Amino acid sequence: AIEESSPIDRIVQEVFHAINSQSQSNDLLINMPAIATIKNTLQKQRRKTLPSTPKSMEQLPYPLPEVYCKTKLGESFLLCDGPLGGVRSLVFSSYNDKIYLSQHENWYGDRTFYTCPSIFYQMHSIHTYYDGISTPCIFALLTGKNEQIYTNLFTVIFKKMFKFRLPIRLRTITIDFELAVYNVFTKNYPTQVVESLFRKFVDLGLKTAYKNDENLREWFRSFAALSLLPLNHMLWVLQCLIRTRPVSKH
Repeated sequence: AIEESSPIDRIVQEVFHAINSQSQSNDLLINMPAIATIKNTLQKQRRKTLPSTPKSMEQLPYPLPEVYCKTKLGESFLLCDGPLGGVRSLVFSSYNDKIYLSQHENWYGDRTFYTCPSIFYQMHSIHTYYDGISTPCIFALLTGKNEQIYTNLFTVIFKKMFKFRLPIRLRTITIDFELAVYNVFTKNYPTQVVESLFRKFVDLGLKTAYKNDENLREWFRSFAALSLLPLNHMLWVLQCLIRTRPVSKH
């Protein structure tokens, strides 16, 4: 329990459930300390094995300890450790998370303030939404909720997806009363961009190929996402898209 990342409450509940399923469970439970005592003891022991929780942004180590940058399988989990909106922020996502995100058209943005470390303002998460199931793929510790922070956040996400040559199928994003996120998409990802790109595809005689070729549609949507990137990154990403142009069969 000390070395695991699972919540202490869940671990204790699972242990008690396992004990209750045994024939001698009553004798074992009578001799055990109170549940609250067990939880407190485990929490104290776990804290001894982990870096201390920073009380200010200045105490947050740079670079982050590796224990926070890897998954249990040793895969990279830290997506970004840098300024978003001018202040240091942390974004986490595994490679498989990004792949799963790239495979879905409908995203959902959520946020929590109560389980967020005190040196940050919120933990913003981005989920895929498919067949009634929401799956978290991005976890961002942010210092505020203004448009610049969200603009930088989505720029980082899209840039990383471009870097790994992952298609962006995003068509809708659902948000919970978050005006700043809404403004980011309406200002930086306007419908007019997609429409004008599609008109250009039609002018080039690619309408039929677009309709029948999924690879070409993915490539087209990635072009539409260029509008979310800073100007100094657009040329580099455009060149990546040109190099990965699909060969149409139509």
